[in-house]
Amino acid sequence: MKELYYELASQTWYQNFDEEEKVTFGKYYSVPYKKEHTAKHLALPFLLKDYKVGPLVGILASPKREGFVGNIGLFKRIQKSLQQHGGLSVVVTPKHLTENGINGFCYLPQHDHWIKMQTPLPDILYNRLSRYEDEKLFLNQTEKLTSLYHIPVFNPHFFDKWELYLQLQDNEKLIPHLPKTGLLSEETLSEYLSTYPAVYIKQRKSKKGKGIYLIIRNGNTYLMRTTSTTTVLFPSISKLARFLQKEERLDSYIIQEAISTLPMKGKKFDYRILAHANQNRFTITGVGVRLAKKQQVTTHVPSGGVIVSPDELPVKTDHETIDQLINQCGKQLSAFYDDIGEFSADVGVTREGKLYIFELNAKPMDFDEPPIKQQAAENITRVFYERTNYSMQESTS
Repeated sequence: MKELYYELASQTWYQNFDEEEKVTFGKYYSVPYKKEHTAKHLALPFLLKDYKVGPLVGILASPKREGFVGNIGLFKRIQKSLQQHGGLSVVVTPKHLTENGINGFCYLPQHDHWIKMQTPLPDILYNRLSRYEDEKLFLNQTEKLTSLYHIPVFNPHFFDKWELYLQLQDNEKLIPHLPKTGLLSEETLSEYLSTYPAVYIKQRKSKKGKGIYLIIRNGNTYLMRTTSTTTVLFPSISKLARFLQKEERLDSYIIQEAISTLPMKGKKFDYRILAHANQNRFTITGVGVRLAKKQQVTTHVPSGGVIVSPDELPVKTDHETIDQLINQCGKQLSAFYDDIGEFSADVGVTREGKLYIFELNAKPMDFDEPPIKQQAAENITRVFYERTNYSMQESTS
């Protein structure tokens, strides 16, 4: 490990371990040599490989006035993990990522404190924009910059549920584990509700269990349940379609058969699985279980789901099959999207023990289980090192 110094007053970097060789940091930045320290400076430990220090990770976050919004706990854990291995992360909003570098925020674990920090362009950019509208507003400009300077972007964007289904069904090993899914129209609504006793309708671009409806055929009428306790009765398919159209165009939803899953205490549950890239495959970082409340629509905790231990389940978890399915999902995603480094999956199990993949998420929510939180930060750090051609073990002086 070597130390770089950050001068707080001038917001500049320097090093004092090699006057002769050119030491680089981030993309194309030569760190100047300075013999004497200034009064106010930070010393930060870095891995040195071929006279390049790093890696420098930019975490792209959604903007707010005078700062950013996002998963602060995750950002802190990533920084702590990176610092232990000789790297650095800086959180930046899209407008403050320019050709001149990053004007962002750095967390200092030893002081439990954030500071404003300027750095060169990063070695890798981790997309954690938390709102769809931010991706729509900023991502094109960001992609131009990262493409121009050959900066890999880890997790390019949120998944579109319809695009995602089309990609997954292209894999013959995954087809038996996918609920029948279609793009919503009045015709598919009629077709699915005449074929299945219940269906889910989901916004193609939604997260945290929002924008989900459960429709149950009830004779010649249709019951709609939402994530609230409300149940609405519709006398016809056309009236149901008109209701949905008030929110969004019909083709901004998918329709999906409602798989009858094994209940726990009379309630729906599913596995919440976190996975990370690991060399040429995807491996499981952690498995949690979420139990729905009475509305049965979603098991997501923000919508009322409850955290349950896998040991409490009425079925033994088939870890081997889950592991195979997750790796196949990762391979399929990587073949279509640019640079997938992590994802989470919602997986259900039927009474017969068959597993179904209900959803994949490009930007996993923070898991509530502390061991999974910690392992996630470590695995993300490893992915950063792999994607920037560093080894977490190597350090040359």
